[in-house]
Amino acid sequence: MRNVIIILAIFFAIASFAFGQTLKRQDAIWARTAPLNSITVDGKLNEPAWAKAESVVVYYGKSSGLPGSGWKDETGVKPSDPTRAVLKFLVSGNNLYIGAIVPDSSVGGGLFNMFDGFLMNMRDHSKPRKDPAGHYFPAPPFEYFYGWVTEPWADPNTGNVGASPGFFGWAGGPRNEGDSLANIWYAVTQVLGVTNTDTAANGAFSPDTGYVVELRFNLTPRGYNVTRPQGDVIEFNISIYDADWQWPFNSDKFSGNRSWWQGPWGNASWYNVARIYARPDVGLDSPLPDIPPDVVIPNGRLHPAPVIDGQLNESVWKNLNLRAIKLAYGDTSVIHSYPGVGPYRSGYFKPDGAGPGQVLDSGKADVKIFYRGDTLYIGVQIYDQVITSRADYDKWDGIRIIIEDRQKINPDGVPEQRDLILRLDSTGKALADGYLKYLIDSLNAAKVAVKVTGTVNDYNDVDQGWTAEIAVDLTKLGYPSGRGDGILFFSATLFDYDEFSNPNDNYGTRTWFFREMPVFSAGPAWAYMDPNVDVPVKVPDDVTLNPSEFKLLGNYPNPFNPTTNIMFTVPHRGTVTLKVYDLIGRTVALLNIGEYEPGYHEYQFNAGNLSSGIYFYQLEIKDKKGSAIKTNFGKMALIK
Repeated sequence: MRNVIIILAIFFAIASFAFGQTLKRQDAIWARTAPLNSITVDGKLNEPAWAKAESVVVYYGKSSGLPGSGWKDETGVKPSDPTRAVLKFLVSGNNLYIGAIVPDSSVGGGLFNMFDGFLMNMRDHSKPRKDPAGHYFPAPPFEYFYGWVTEPWADPNTGNVGASPGFFGWAGGPRNEGDSLANIWYAVTQVLGVTNTDTAANGAFSPDTGYVVELRFNLTPRGYNVTRPQGDVIEFNISIYDADWQWPFNSDKFSGNRSWWQGPWGNASWYNVARIYARPDVGLDSPLPDIPPDVVIPNGRLHPAPVIDGQLNESVWKNLNLRAIKLAYGDTSVIHSYPGVGPYRSGYFKPDGAGPGQVLDSGKADVKIFYRGDTLYIGVQIYDQVITSRADYDKWDGIRIIIEDRQKINPDGVPEQRDLILRLDSTGKALADGYLKYLIDSLNAAKVAVKVTGTVNDYNDVDQGWTAEIAVDLTKLGYPSGRGDGILFFSATLFDYDEFSNPNDNYGTRTWFFREMPVFSAGPAWAYMDPNVDVPVKVPDDVTLNPSEFKLLGNYPNPFNPTTNIMFTVPHRGTVTLKVYDLIGRTVALLNIGEYEPGYHEYQFNAGNLSSGIYFYQLEIKDKKGSAIKTNFGKMALIK
């Protein structure tokens, strides 16, 4: 039996993989489910449920959570009383509740960027994603604006002494039409002090202590349903605006600034989106499920480093089971296969600047990623029948990988986004652009190569596409040697341009995984370079690559500490469950280990939370009729 090199590339997140001890996502949080009618929106946060709610802290002057949180000075001097607000999250029915505790010595209103309040954005999953031209865009923003904003378009009365904040934004508008708008969202604020004045009746300085806000959002109009068994993931971000020393105005001390969690704007999607997870079975006293990474990048230490020649012909790339990240213009089924909020962040469109032609050869690509030591390797297979090289952005043929720098931040306090752009020149050679060019030319920190199958800029020839290899030194992207915490924020965009003898037939397309462009597109994938997920070397000699049986083949090493690789074959596509029992038959682990294609597979089981001893295990899969098929039991020995 021939030996075949196998990569166990677990690219898309496995819901029950034990990442909890390794990392905690800073862009995601659970909103526990509270009983119906257990929360009264009164700004007091005194219901028992709030004491059990998960929370995040929004800071001025430091990150409130990677990768999209930040802060910005808008006017005046640096704040003497910087923001440090606590946000709590619950759901009840199909409503999201947010409780905010905002310490603030000076609470009140003013013009834009000179007020206290919240600018919020919930991505609208109710809107059609495809427009009449056939473009498929990310879920659009929906703005909720709540604060003391005295602009004429807002409410000048919020600047009066003792005034409450007003409701603005796309969901604001007049709030005297019965309770229809209150059913969309509602909030009550309790101020610990008096708004719009820092002076007591006797003329003495009288600072405030802060304010507490309780908000309710009806999720149904935005297209979410957290009451269904699988729950939902709410895409959200919030900016907290803070203005001090304005009542009365003190020019030497006045400051106006904002601090945000994952994204700054209400009407646009910048940097990232927070993921608020909710599910009916995650109640006030339930253990919190781990929120896994969107992508797991395997460790290639068992393989030689590939030669960067653009050919993808090394064993580490040539693999029947490699789960590539697929990019496919016009194919929404590919987009909906992406993990996490990927289906709502990803998209495709046809830029007008490329030409009016009908798309005849849809852009497609497979992107494969692994790391080895301090190097990140990216292999790309691009399928293209008309290969071109043009300088115009809308007419590119190429790939763009955006990766966040883990050391350098931009003026908003957000990690710099490094765009690694690879295109072709007119001779079919690699043309690095963006930060990739700087890594190559100035830092000697990257290598690239391409292999073209066909011709460039010859529309009389039918091409087959091209392949690319990229190797990047992670230490030049802000990682310490040894990959640091292993977290990698990235996205991928495919550019495709096809040119013909008749310019009216020309067209271009752009297709992306999670994020189209730097800064102005929210939502990179949260990936984890897992040192314990190796790229295995070969299939056992007695295993067929086209098995007809769901079969457990044992595990190695055995004994082990704390990880072992479980080997099995799958006859048809399906989701596999792993059950582990102790010697008296108690279930000690029940894991959904992912969906697998037919073939030979390995799964790395981590028993770090188990005691030394003998354990039995069994795999289960559903057949095509939905009936359970189980393997024989295996036995493994954990020795710590």
